[in-house]
Amino acid sequence: MSETFATSSDNPRAKRASARDTAEQVKAVSTAGATLAGFGTQSIKAALRRQTEMLDVLHDIGRDWFARVTSEAELALKLPNKLSAAHTVPDALSAYNEWLNEWMTMCNEDGRRLIADSQRIMDTGANCFTAGGRGAAT
Repeated sequence: MSETFATSSDNPRAKRASARDTAEQVKAVSTAGATLAGFGTQSIKAALRRQTEMLDVLHDIGRDWFARVTSEAELALKLPNKLSAAHTVPDALSAYNEWLNEWMTMCNEDGRRLIADSQRIMDTGANCFTAGGRGAAT
């Protein structure tokens, strides 16, 4: 009793169905590829705009902090001159107190600036991940 079973390679209907399935898969992949290519181009342009926006914000923040450090260095250089110009201990203490008040004011401004800059970075970063942001694909 020997039974032979037809394999899918022997069955003409299976061959046609397999060829049709393969052709449909190739067509689907080609269509999806073309669609993704269009999205890819738009996405890359949008990502570059968003990246440029973030870099601009970081550049502005860095420039502002560099100016701040420069002004602190100038303030620090003034102290020895004021102290050396003082002729009495009360004059020296007054010069130091004046310098310290200016320095503390700068530190207070630094705290506010740090919070504001952090908020700018967070807002720009959030804008990078939202579709409604300025850098969204058009």
